[in-house]
Amino acid sequence: MIPLTAAVAVKEETNPWISALYAGVFTAVAAAITVFAFVQTQNWIVGVLVHLLTGAAAVLGYQMARGRMGSSWSAVLGGLIGGIPIIFFLLWPILVGALDKSQSIGRLLLGSILGAIIGVAVFLLLGSFMGQNPAWVGTGFTFLMAFWAGTVGAFAAS
Repeated sequence: MIPLTAAVAVKEETNPWISALYAGVFTAVAAAITVFAFVQTQNWIVGVLVHLLTGAAAVLGYQMARGRMGSSWSAVLGGLIGGIPIIFFLLWPILVGALDKSQSIGRLLLGSILGAIIGVAVFLLLGSFMGQNPAWVGTGFTFLMAFWAGTVGAFAAS
Protein backbone atom coordinates (compact mmCIF):
# COMPACT_ATOMS: atom_id res chain seq x y z
CA MET A 1 0.00 0.00 0.00
CA ILE A 2 1.38 3.42 -1.03
CA PRO A 3 0.39 6.38 1.14
CA LEU A 4 -0.75 9.38 -0.86
CA THR A 5 0.39 12.66 0.61
CA ALA A 6 0.65 16.21 -0.54
CA ALA A 7 3.75 18.28 0.02
CA VAL A 8 4.19 22.00 0.03
CA ALA A 9 7.47 23.38 -1.25
CA VAL A 10 8.57 26.14 1.09
CA LYS A 11 12.06 27.58 1.02
CA GLU A 12 13.59 27.64 4.47
CA GLU A 13 16.79 29.36 3.34
CA THR A 14 16.01 32.67 1.70
CA ASN A 15 18.57 34.45 -0.45
CA PRO A 16 18.99 38.01 0.93
CA TRP A 17 19.50 39.43 -2.58
CA ILE A 18 16.22 37.98 -3.86
CA SER A 19 14.43 39.10 -0.73
CA ALA A 20 15.85 42.61 -1.13
CA LEU A 21 14.79 42.67 -4.79
CA TYR A 22 11.21 41.59 -4.09
CA ALA A 23 10.78 43.91 -1.12
CA GLY A 24 12.32 46.82 -3.03
CA VAL A 25 10.18 46.33 -6.13
CA PHE A 26 6.94 45.85 -4.20
CA THR A 27 7.63 48.93 -2.10
CA ALA A 28 8.70 51.00 -5.13
CA VAL A 29 5.34 50.27 -6.76
CA ALA A 30 3.51 51.23 -3.55
CA ALA A 31 5.61 54.40 -3.22
CA ALA A 32 4.88 55.35 -6.84
CA ILE A 33 1.16 54.92 -6.12
CA THR A 34 1.64 57.15 -3.06
CA VAL A 35 3.30 59.85 -5.16
CA PHE A 36 0.49 59.71 -7.73
CA ALA A 37 -2.11 59.91 -4.95
CA PHE A 38 -0.47 63.05 -3.54
CA VAL A 39 -0.19 64.67 -6.98
CA GLN A 40 -3.60 63.73 -8.35
CA THR A 41 -5.86 64.21 -5.35
CA GLN A 42 -4.19 67.26 -3.80
CA ASN A 43 -5.42 65.82 -0.51
CA TRP A 44 -2.76 64.86 2.00
CA ILE A 45 -5.09 62.49 3.92
CA VAL A 46 -5.50 60.24 0.87
CA GLY A 47 -1.74 60.31 0.31
CA VAL A 48 -1.03 59.31 3.90
CA LEU A 49 -3.57 56.46 3.74
CA VAL A 50 -2.02 55.19 0.51
CA HIS A 51 1.46 55.54 2.06
CA LEU A 52 0.49 52.84 4.56
CA LEU A 53 0.76 50.39 1.64
CA THR A 54 4.54 50.86 1.54
CA GLY A 55 4.88 49.25 4.96
CA ALA A 56 2.81 46.24 3.93
CA ALA A 57 4.62 45.93 0.57
CA ALA A 58 7.99 45.39 2.26
CA VAL A 59 6.57 42.52 4.32
CA LEU A 60 4.84 40.97 1.30
CA GLY A 61 8.06 41.18 -0.72
CA TYR A 62 10.00 39.30 1.95
CA GLN A 63 7.24 36.69 2.21
CA MET A 64 7.21 36.29 -1.58
CA ALA A 65 10.96 35.61 -1.62
CA ARG A 66 10.48 33.06 1.11
CA GLY A 67 7.72 31.26 -0.77
CA ARG A 68 5.11 31.99 1.90
CA MET A 69 3.28 35.04 0.61
CA GLY A 70 0.40 35.82 2.93
CA SER A 71 1.45 33.25 5.52
CA SER A 72 1.55 35.76 8.36
CA TRP A 73 -1.20 38.33 7.96
CA SER A 74 -0.41 39.72 11.37
CA ALA A 75 3.02 40.81 10.08
CA VAL A 76 1.38 42.42 7.04
CA LEU A 77 -1.02 44.20 9.38
CA GLY A 78 1.95 45.34 11.49
CA GLY A 79 3.63 46.65 8.35
CA LEU A 80 0.43 48.45 7.37
CA ILE A 81 0.04 50.10 10.76
CA GLY A 82 3.78 50.75 10.96
CA GLY A 83 3.58 52.75 7.74
CA ILE A 84 2.56 55.91 9.60
CA PRO A 85 4.77 58.51 7.88
CA ILE A 86 6.09 60.50 10.84
CA ILE A 87 7.67 57.62 12.78
CA PHE A 88 7.85 55.13 9.92
CA PHE A 89 11.45 53.96 10.17
CA LEU A 90 11.26 53.21 13.92
CA LEU A 91 7.67 52.01 14.34
CA TRP A 92 7.63 49.61 11.38
CA PRO A 93 10.36 47.20 12.58
CA ILE A 94 8.95 47.13 16.11
CA LEU A 95 5.44 46.22 14.94
CA VAL A 96 6.52 43.74 12.28
CA GLY A 97 9.02 42.06 14.60
CA ALA A 98 6.46 41.81 17.38
CA LEU A 99 3.79 40.31 15.13
CA ASP A 100 6.01 37.94 13.10
CA LYS A 101 7.36 35.01 15.10
CA SER A 102 10.28 34.39 12.75
CA GLN A 103 11.76 37.92 12.89
CA SER A 104 13.95 39.65 15.43
CA ILE A 105 12.99 43.21 16.35
CA GLY A 106 16.63 44.19 16.78
CA ARG A 107 17.65 42.89 13.38
CA LEU A 108 14.71 44.62 11.69
CA LEU A 109 15.42 47.86 13.59
CA LEU A 110 19.07 47.78 12.51
CA GLY A 111 18.05 47.08 8.92
CA SER A 112 15.48 49.86 8.99
CA ILE A 113 17.92 52.45 10.31
CA LEU A 114 20.61 51.41 7.83
CA GLY A 115 18.03 51.37 5.02
CA ALA A 116 16.85 54.86 5.98
CA ILE A 117 20.43 56.13 5.84
CA ILE A 118 21.03 54.53 2.44
CA GLY A 119 17.64 55.73 1.15
CA VAL A 120 18.24 59.33 2.26
CA ALA A 121 21.72 59.24 0.69
CA VAL A 122 20.24 58.08 -2.63
CA PHE A 123 17.47 60.71 -2.29
CA LEU A 124 20.02 63.50 -1.81
CA LEU A 125 22.29 62.15 -4.55
CA LEU A 126 19.36 62.15 -6.97
CA GLY A 127 18.50 65.67 -5.85
CA SER A 128 22.01 66.88 -6.50
CA PHE A 129 21.87 65.49 -10.05
CA MET A 130 18.45 66.98 -10.80
CA GLY A 131 19.28 70.49 -9.62
CA GLN A 132 16.50 72.97 -9.04
CA ASN A 133 13.75 71.10 -10.86
CA PRO A 134 11.23 70.20 -8.12
CA ALA A 135 9.82 67.30 -10.13
CA TRP A 136 12.52 64.98 -8.77
CA VAL A 137 11.00 64.80 -5.29
CA GLY A 138 8.42 62.14 -6.21
CA THR A 139 11.02 60.02 -7.94
CA GLY A 140 13.41 60.57 -5.04
CA PHE A 141 10.77 59.43 -2.56
CA THR A 142 10.18 56.28 -4.62
CA PHE A 143 13.93 55.55 -4.64
CA LEU A 144 14.20 56.26 -0.90
CA MET A 145 11.42 53.80 -0.07
CA ALA A 146 12.73 51.16 -2.50
CA PHE A 147 16.25 51.25 -1.03
CA TRP A 148 14.86 51.21 2.51
CA ALA A 149 12.67 48.20 1.76
CA GLY A 150 15.48 46.39 -0.05
CA THR A 151 17.75 46.79 2.95
CA VAL A 152 15.03 45.67 5.35
CA GLY A 153 14.24 42.68 3.11
CA ALA A 154 17.89 41.63 3.09
CA PHE A 155 18.11 41.92 6.87
CA ALA A 156 14.87 39.96 7.29
CA ALA A 157 16.22 37.12 5.12
CA SER A 158 19.60 36.91 6.86
